[in-house]
Amino acid sequence: MALADVLGGNTAIVLVACVVAVFVYFQLGNRKKYSTKHYQCIPLLTEREQEFFWRLKEAVRDDLVIAPQVVFGAFIKVKATSLTDKNHDRHVVAHNRCDFLLCDKKLKPVALVEVDDSTHNNFKARSKDRRRDELMKAVGVAVIRYKNMPVAAQIRKDLKL
Repeated sequence: MALADVLGGNTAIVLVACVVAVFVYFQLGNRKKYSTKHYQCIPLLTEREQEFFWRLKEAVRDDLVIAPQVVFGAFIKVKATSLTDKNHDRHVVAHNRCDFLLCDKKLKPVALVEVDDSTHNNFKARSKDRRRDELMKAVGVAVIRYKNMPVAAQIRKDLKL
């Protein structure tokens, strides 16, 4: 019995599906997964944040650990409750990050430090900042915001060091 007899009138459809499958297989196999055309390594911090980082390092010395650009999900767990929208809460935690997270020697978060620039001046940004500050208050992490570049002594004072 011939293949055409087994497949009946669907021979053309099966043949086209096989050709497409082979084409897709070879296209995926030949595709480069990563290239400089699509990805670029950039500094972890902006120039202003880098300047602040070194000032913050001078201020906290060895008293605290500085972790830059930390996603909230690295230090906040969303607990399940029937009164909250868990998906929204997970989204807030997964899609927000801070400029600097300060931790004690056991790497327990104690303060979040933000270097606010002009992008924080509009109503939408201020509302987002307020919500983030409320979240930090709820989890027991202090928030310190700077618009201008403080001296190390002022940072130590603000952190109560």
